[in-house]
Amino acid sequence: MIAFLCLLSLAIGVYLYRTFAQFGGGFSGALAETAGEPPPLTTSPWAVPAALAAGWALQGLWRNALGFPFDVMCHELGHSLAAWLGGRWSIPIIAGIAMTDSTPSLFLSVLGAGAIAWLSRQAVKARSPLLLFCCALLIAGFVHLQFIVPDKQFEEYLLLGGHVGEFIFPALLIAAFYKRGPAGLRWDWFRYPFMIAAAFSLVGAWQFWAKAVADPVTGIYGIDVTHRSVAGSDIARLIAGHGWTAQLAVDRFLLLGRAAWLFVGLVYLRPLLAKPGKTTAS
Repeated sequence: MIAFLCLLSLAIGVYLYRTFAQFGGGFSGALAETAGEPPPLTTSPWAVPAALAAGWALQGLWRNALGFPFDVMCHELGHSLAAWLGGRWSIPIIAGIAMTDSTPSLFLSVLGAGAIAWLSRQAVKARSPLLLFCCALLIAGFVHLQFIVPDKQFEEYLLLGGHVGEFIFPALLIAAFYKRGPAGLRWDWFRYPFMIAAAFSLVGAWQFWAKAVADPVTGIYGIDVTHRSVAGSDIARLIAGHGWTAQLAVDRFLLLGRAAWLFVGLVYLRPLLAKPGKTTAS
């Protein structure tokens, strides 16, 4: 059933992509093919800092109301991506769950390897450092989860994936704000709402863990992490079943957060230094 739902979702996603690709203002591959090389992608150098500053100022409103669907999907996509790389069927649901089949699937593993190979080929053809970086991460994750991690330890990585996704996906979306992408993967004006949502989400993910520094045991969820009311949460399950501590969780995710901030900073500064006054990327 989960495999069927995943394939159905993939088919719907391809259909929606092809629909959006017909409009010049969005994911427009047709425009790039018919009009020759598209013009450079130009934006204000203050766009990302302004979005991040707004994220700090309006975080309460974002986390409690507007941003819930986006944040949840980043989290659940993190779980599902770990499952896919490990050859397990999984589908993220906006309600806050990633339905995952714990049984490895050879078909999905072959499908995943083919998808990564195709994406890597596109990255090489487009000479896109960002896309090559993403492919390198996917290849590393695929090899590690397919051939190195034993089945009994896979659940640990599956649980980790949620909070990892809260950092990785927003950071990559902010980086992609400066990239037009290869033909068929352009996103023109769609990049603005996605970048703003990603900036708010990245700030929220950082604040979630930063508030727990003073007291990791009660700071993560606001109550003792071993309390039965949070027993089903990712961190509580890592502590109960995989030998983690609250302090270890805080330290590791803050380290991941620092890496995400460093990545965003480097991506932001590179085009800014190359073109003072205007940030341009193609």
